[in-house]
Amino acid sequence: MCDLLDKKKLEKIVTNLNPYAIVHLAAQSTVNENINKKIYNQDNVVATRNILNLMSKLKIKNIIFSSTAAIYDKKNNKIKETDKKKPISSYGKSKLRAENQLKRNKKINFVILRFFNVSSCLTNPLIGEYHNPETHLIPISVFKAMKNSTINLFGNDYPTPDGTCIRDYIHVKDICSVIKRSIRFFSKEKNLIINIGNGRGISNKIIVQNIQKILKKKLKVKFLLRRIGDHPSLVCDITKAKKTLNWRPQNSNVKKIIKDEIKWANYLIKKNLIRKFINVQK
Repeated sequence: MCDLLDKKKLEKIVTNLNPYAIVHLAAQSTVNENINKKIYNQDNVVATRNILNLMSKLKIKNIIFSSTAAIYDKKNNKIKETDKKKPISSYGKSKLRAENQLKRNKKINFVILRFFNVSSCLTNPLIGEYHNPETHLIPISVFKAMKNSTINLFGNDYPTPDGTCIRDYIHVKDICSVIKRSIRFFSKEKNLIINIGNGRGISNKIIVQNIQKILKKKLKVKFLLRRIGDHPSLVCDITKAKKTLNWRPQNSNVKKIIKDEIKWANYLIKKNLIRKFINVQK
């Protein structure tokens, strides 16, 4: 493990591994515009350039790159890979620049996976996300619900049925399965760009309602102003993923996502890590 900006350590690790393909998942991923834009450029653009330069040096031909739905323009319909790219967040802009670096490099083969909202945890072994601070809706809502704390939702005046943002949530188990299929793709074709989600959208408000039902608790919800950089709706068209990779999500039912997230939350509570994970507000 190393900082991708540390070229020497990165080269040492990759040289020792001598991989058939590199799976590049590391990124600065929050859409919070309060974060210094230079951080997005360093973590998402420069780090990717370092990997590509190293691949050329070591003659590694294949890379799987995790991109994002945040590169797309606003749209009410399901998003296809060919739709207009117009990111509104610094995060989305940096990931689009990283994508373009891959496309310009004619010496490598790439699969660009444009992930929508990756969620939940692996359960065997138990491995979950651990951000400091946490910004993702499902984990922070589950943890706050279990601590009887107020859940903050950003915006209730979006042009959606209940006024809250709509997102396409996909279980991390399904992410693992599509990465495995993507590695096999290199034996057939060279380059692929594909959307990865479950193909169904669900609003922030309904997410919280599902957490409430599963935990059987009355939750306290506070609506805040919209967060700069958030799209009203991001829902994935997975037709190409089904056709090209013969893949479809198997674990991305919202109730399963939440139930597995609760297992992870219970683990953090048991290890006394939850207060480091979120800023609990009563």
